[in-house]
Amino acid sequence: MTPEQLAALYQTYLDCLNRQDWAALGQHVDDAVTHNGRPFGLAGYRDMLEKDFAAIPDLRFTAEMLVCEPPRLAARLAFDCTPKGEFLGLAVDGRRLSFAENVFYEFAGSKIVSVWSIVDKAAIEAQL
Repeated sequence: MTPEQLAALYQTYLDCLNRQDWAALGQHVDDAVTHNGRPFGLAGYRDMLEKDFAAIPDLRFTAEMLVCEPPRLAARLAFDCTPKGEFLGLAVDGRRLSFAENVFYEFAGSKIVSVWSIVDKAAIEAQL
């Protein structure tokens, strides 16, 4: 797979997330996916994403920066959203926030098998 093909594949994954098309998530994510070194499996990964959208109804995944070196992809995801209540242990209570998440993915074929991510919590704290 070329870097351009991997970037296009990743964008279809983000589109799936933004549509909340959970039935199609398995087309992009492996059944045995891991997240930050923990075995999540597809069901656990889907559950995590569903909870994210429940806590942040206007959540939208936007790739601000991509670096593709197949089978790996690094992304800086930009968020401008309004979490309800508490987010990452912080009392956000519906305030609009802008922050980033830095994520590394490993693909096997066309599916994500590993995800390592960290949210810029300091940027959120600075806005509160």
